[in-house]
Amino acid sequence: MSKRATIYDVAKDSEVSITTVSRYLNNSESVKDETGLRISASMERLDYIPQGNAGTKASQSVRRVGVLTPFFPAPSFVDRLRGMIPCFKEKNFEVIIYTIESPEQLAEYLSSVPFTRRLDGLILMSIHLNPEQNRILQASDLHVVMIESDDENYSRILADDQKGGQIAAELFIKKNYLPCAFMGDENQNITYSCHPSELRLKGYRETLKKAGYNLPDSNILESNTTVEDSLRVFRQFLDAGNRVRAIFAMCDLQAVGIIKAAREKNLRIPEDMAVLGFDDIESADWMGLSSISQHLGDSGRIAAQLLLEMITSNGNVIQKVNLQVGLVERSTT
Repeated sequence: MSKRATIYDVAKDSEVSITTVSRYLNNSESVKDETGLRISASMERLDYIPQGNAGTKASQSVRRVGVLTPFFPAPSFVDRLRGMIPCFKEKNFEVIIYTIESPEQLAEYLSSVPFTRRLDGLILMSIHLNPEQNRILQASDLHVVMIESDDENYSRILADDQKGGQIAAELFIKKNYLPCAFMGDENQNITYSCHPSELRLKGYRETLKKAGYNLPDSNILESNTTVEDSLRVFRQFLDAGNRVRAIFAMCDLQAVGIIKAAREKNLRIPEDMAVLGFDDIESADWMGLSSISQHLGDSGRIAAQLLLEMITSNGNVIQKVNLQVGLVERSTT
């Protein structure tokens, strides 16, 4: 038989002191949100069961909600989580994060009776379900809210990605930032994830076309949604002698990589090339990065409120919330 996990194991796994774990067990509000999430995830991973009086206060009437996401710890996920946590904390709900890295892992979670029974509700963030997974989740009778996935079977929070692309194109047209380019997400083959890149490109391309500018395929680039990979891809684009007056990236992290590649070539931002991102993550503000905001914190907060309403009323009224996207212009455009 495997040895039962101890508080020492939890402290080591979550990279905090034993005192911090003890403090969390007795009063979760006495530790920072991010630290509490790490400790909670370690306890779940190690199947740690508090002994004696430990955890009595914290576990009193504590309920659990799960958050499934393929993008932990992407900045957009963290910003949404920041919107959720205060809502759940106020109602004494524990939040457990499940990272999805494969279709098989998603299927395993959804088909696991212990997984669904240990939760009072579930938020699926940027998760796409196939028909069989949909059937299994609905059969579990679990309260569910989705973010980014427009699945009519569940309450959901959506941002208008196509409108975001349209806003980006309108900005470049207005400022005569042509020719322009687009940096999209190359991971379109991940079947269990949503792909907002396609809709953002569609709105961008169609709006440019209406204004008389056809976005050439050679100016549509793809990378992973990381600073490092977009830096690599855009560096290659510039090394080949290509130049554009502006570029719209499907996420802010890609925009940062693009800026780094441009600076390597001594291109001035925005005098020689303007850069626009999407998401308006927290770091975009202090970097001066122009971005299309989809109100990440609000989407997390509203998702949490919808889920809590469903749990407390034991109802399953399906609601669809559309969040407006908008331009936040800073120094890069």
